[in-house]
Amino acid sequence: MEQLAFTSTTLVNFKDRTYRWVDVKHFRITPGQDDEPLLTALLSHQLYRDDYLGSDSWKGDGSVHGPYRLDALSAASFEDVDAETASATIHAWAGRYTDLPETVAHDLETEVYRLIRAATSRYRLRDLDEAARDDDLGWILGEFHELVLIDRNEGSLAVIVASDD
Repeated sequence: MEQLAFTSTTLVNFKDRTYRWVDVKHFRITPGQDDEPLLTALLSHQLYRDDYLGSDSWKGDGSVHGPYRLDALSAASFEDVDAETASATIHAWAGRYTDLPETVAHDLETEVYRLIRAATSRYRLRDLDEAARDDDLGWILGEFHELVLIDRNEGSLAVIVASDD
């Protein structure tokens, strides 16, 4: 059985002039796996190879994740965070430009914050240096925030990417 099996994706689109969005990819995990091997398996998964520049961006050449070159990422690129820090990361980014419409606030609660609270392990992609950015695509996305949430009770892993373009 695969360590990670993709199950679904969810998009929270702010539908405003800021071009912000949150992409959530959901995976089923094999019980008994430690966090570091799960993060390593995630980095090599086809659906992690996503430049987030279009609806089928995960079908690219597989060398980029968001603004970063995949060869610059490893399990050590993630830092362990608590629920408050993970939520604050998304909350600060989401509220940066304007008050959130009620529908977006509701979607963030059900699709993001609920997962953060339920997770048994939470990781945030560190702020990587410019050397990790892809020379061709790394400048297109604005702010880029990523959380990996592991929920051992549900046997799931979620990748939350919040960005703008």
